[in-house]
Amino acid sequence: MATDSETNDPKPLSHDELSEVLAEATGTTPEEIDRGAEAIEIEPPEDAEVVSE
Repeated sequence: MATDSETNDPKPLSHDELSEVLAEATGTTPEEIDRGAEAIEIEPPEDAEVVSE
């Protein structure tokens, strides 16, 4: 039996799409979201350090 996550296989959001969704949810602009991400130094996933807990 398939779970909801297996049957609704959503397509990942692009950087721009994610910024738009976050901006809409917070009442800001996509540009403000991007500047905020730069200010807290969020690394792209391909550059992120893998850490084991």
